[in-house]
Amino acid sequence: MPGDKEVSMLETSDRPYFGSVGVRVARASARLRSDLTFATIDALTVVLSYTAAMGLRSLDGPVAIADFRVGFLILLPAIVMIHLAANLFGGVYGHEWEYASVEEAMRLLVAGIGAGMAVLIGVLSIQGITSSPIRLVPIGVIVLGSAFSVGGMGAMRFRARMFSFRRVQHLSNTEPTLVIGTGTAAAELARKGKRGEQPIDVIGFISTNPHHTGKRIADLSVLGTLDDISAIVEEREIDQILIATHLSAAEIRDLVDQFLEVDVRLRIVPQLEDVLSNSGRLQDARDVVVSDLLPRPAVNTDLGPVSNLLAGKRLLVTGAGGSIGVEITRQILGFSPAAVLALDHDETHLYDGTFAWQEGAALLTTALCDIRDVGQLERLFADFKPDVVFHAAAHKHVPILERSPAEAIKTNVTGTANVLDACHNHGVSNFVLISTDKAVAPTSAMGASKRVAEMLTQSAQDKMGHQCTHTAVRFGNVLGSRGSVVPTFMRQIQSGGPLTVTDPDMLRYFMTVDEAVQLVLQVSALSDGGEVFVLDMGEPVRIGDLARRMIRLAGLVPGRDIEVLITGTRPGEKHEEVLALEPLEPSPLNKIRVAHPGQPGSVALGAIVEELQLLAHNCSVDRLKERLLEASNTRWSPGQRSEFAPLVSEAS
Repeated sequence: MPGDKEVSMLETSDRPYFGSVGVRVARASARLRSDLTFATIDALTVVLSYTAAMGLRSLDGPVAIADFRVGFLILLPAIVMIHLAANLFGGVYGHEWEYASVEEAMRLLVAGIGAGMAVLIGVLSIQGITSSPIRLVPIGVIVLGSAFSVGGMGAMRFRARMFSFRRVQHLSNTEPTLVIGTGTAAAELARKGKRGEQPIDVIGFISTNPHHTGKRIADLSVLGTLDDISAIVEEREIDQILIATHLSAAEIRDLVDQFLEVDVRLRIVPQLEDVLSNSGRLQDARDVVVSDLLPRPAVNTDLGPVSNLLAGKRLLVTGAGGSIGVEITRQILGFSPAAVLALDHDETHLYDGTFAWQEGAALLTTALCDIRDVGQLERLFADFKPDVVFHAAAHKHVPILERSPAEAIKTNVTGTANVLDACHNHGVSNFVLISTDKAVAPTSAMGASKRVAEMLTQSAQDKMGHQCTHTAVRFGNVLGSRGSVVPTFMRQIQSGGPLTVTDPDMLRYFMTVDEAVQLVLQVSALSDGGEVFVLDMGEPVRIGDLARRMIRLAGLVPGRDIEVLITGTRPGEKHEEVLALEPLEPSPLNKIRVAHPGQPGSVALGAIVEELQLLAHNCSVDRLKERLLEASNTRWSPGQRSEFAPLVSEAS
């Protein structure tokens, strides 16, 4: 019946409400019982404290103190109420005293002082306005009584922490630890170690300020500065170093390098402001930051001129779902373009990229397209009409392309030629090719195919003149890019190792994704056409050092916690990469250099590309790799347009 249904619904809907009220009442009752318990103990503490103070006062003369006994007994209940009221208004009640800090202790102290002053003022006021022969309480008793009361209340509240400290300070399963820092975080680490809340035994502190040396924090000494740390670690047999202060990237790199071969853990404690701003994680050591892996400060370029090139323009990014493409797309959306088209042949990568582009979603269109599909590419260019094209689409994994060089030709060479043709057919004003340092004196199909793509870009500049500016940008290894060595090492560290290193002495140049994209954007506005730009990336990094550095930054010890396994050089890999064979010229921008590699004439280049395409179509792997490496390694002087004898007849 309807009435029954209404009752049923009422009962169902009311049950959670009354349940939640019951929970709240139960919690309030629990808090009230706890506060009443403390209030009762506080009242007894006040009675005992003032009685003890009267007893001490009686030592001065029993006869004299007898005059105050009646007044003391009359006033004692009021004294108790004043102390309890001061505690209540001072916010002393309602705390979990097991986790109390200095702030709670100060509340208790202020409440006790306030109560003592109120009793004193009250006694003086009463004695001033009454002619009663009854004498109340001596001033000395009020001072001592309030002091004893604060001490007693504090002892009751902090007893758990005091006794737990005594109980755990001799734990033996702790690691001798050195803390870098002298602030609140460093002191709290030491206290947690003493209380047994962390398995550490803090031996002392390292300060970034030499004036702090010799001082004490949390009852431990500041042993020295960063310059002294190696000697202290050896002398004190330190197992672990905790960084509990802000250090520069250069200081962290120096620390990591100092202890690459030393059996000591290095951990970075997140700062409170980092945790609160969500840039850090609430854990004992933060994750690896890729800038920590660079053997140099990160390069930041002036992006002011980029706005003039991109604002109000229609921008297209190929390979937009890749690591570089995602970041290029994200950054160019911030320059107020008219529209952006993100193009990729991988739907998963393109979909994942949309999460990084949410802020500019209104300006963004995505397109699923393979640059090897000329018809689809032409239709997209005709519909979108781009002004600037960033060409990041490419196959890039050296070992895979060594086994499938035909795919390198189809995407890195033919695909680039298709994009260049579409740019010419549809009036694009700027074209930027994303290249690699592996294109210099290449030994792999991947590097050789990218060098041919560079030559196609240079040749297009000769053909088009000032109608379109064609530029190539060479990257080193991009830290953190999908499939690169850093994410591989990180996965291996997370799984417990081992780290697989092909050759620990292999040298590579590294840059961050942000550096790479800044370079792309900057040179797109800087180029006059036909140049190959490279970033001055400092000294190359040994892969073995990179592996050990990453293990260190994960708070682990190479060889003890994570093994490093040498697997041997893979086909196509070079021992050392170079940025250019030609002299590098300066550019108007700091840390950016310009190369002018020679190239074949347009007829010879066309013949080379045609031959490579035929070989790729016929799946002649060995012949294709041989011809590809020959074409890409032939030296032409800058500005020279020598003809290269094609072997199309052999290919056919």
